[in-house]
Amino acid sequence: MPDEPRDVEELLAEVYREFREGLPVRLEALRSALTQLIKGWDETAADLFYRTAHTLKGTAASFDADELVTPATVLADLGLRWEEKGTLDRGEIEQAVEELERLAAAIEGYVERMEGEGSG
Repeated sequence: MPDEPRDVEELLAEVYREFREGLPVRLEALRSALTQLIKGWDETAADLFYRTAHTLKGTAASFDADELVTPATVLADLGLRWEEKGTLDRGEIEQAVEELERLAAAIEGYVERMEGEGSG
């Protein structure tokens, strides 16, 4: 007997939960890529940094995570600049570290808010 169809609210809650659960993975991917870039230029790490931040920037608003958009945008812009230049400077590294801290705090706040609202 096939599974009973799930209602839209249940499916939506599952999608929101998957988004929330993926946030620490994305944050760690950004941190890891930045660590690699600090050690020396790495085109793969730069691409991962940019794509992760860019994707997060684009999806955050869809999941009522507006607080993630600004730090993700700054990080995506930095990543794109690094890809275009093929390098990063000390000031950009410091800015990326600060934005990653802002993003981590925003993720924590988002998760607490969504869990408090009972979304997923």
